[in-house]
Amino acid sequence: MRNRLIAASAAPFLSVLALAGCGGATTSDPAANATKITLKSPAIHGRTMPALYTCSGRNTPPPLEWGAVPAATGSLVLFVTGITPKGKGDGYTISIAWAVAGIDPSLHRLEAPHLPRGAVVGVASNGRRAYSVCPPPGHTVQYQFELYGLPHNAAVARQFAGLPILDALETHNSSSPTNAYGAFVVTYKRP
Repeated sequence: MRNRLIAASAAPFLSVLALAGCGGATTSDPAANATKITLKSPAIHGRTMPALYTCSGRNTPPPLEWGAVPAATGSLVLFVTGITPKGKGDGYTISIAWAVAGIDPSLHRLEAPHLPRGAVVGVASNGRRAYSVCPPPGHTVQYQFELYGLPHNAAVARQFAGLPILDALETHNSSSPTNAYGAFVVTYKRP
């Protein structure tokens, strides 16, 4: 799993983090002990994000589909994570382009911008509660769509910030709440 470099702007959001059943430890692969979920978008063919789903187009999320989740799953959490390389091999910066919690596990499709009942949008790295794939002009960013399954005894607060929740879900220890995980990666270079 990627090594996370958290931007300093995420620090103020730590006070709104409320994830039941999650403790801190070392960062690890969230899929290591989780059931794998097949996650894809019928609108994305290949490894490049269509401009339609960025600020160069409509800046709305693509439709998403996923497979079965474990019966013990109480809710799903979705992230669109931006991974931007730093200069000269200094690692990369992680940002959240979209975070949605409280997705009903009986669903297997998301047709944004209309969210299903009970789903809530968290604060993205730009400080807004909205989807936005909008790297600086001329920059290439990888976007990882990630879907996490949470058991019935774990929940994300309605007023949440995406990056701290993502970091908490990727913290792996015996009390880690993730019971299912799926992801795919696309790249977008803004003209």
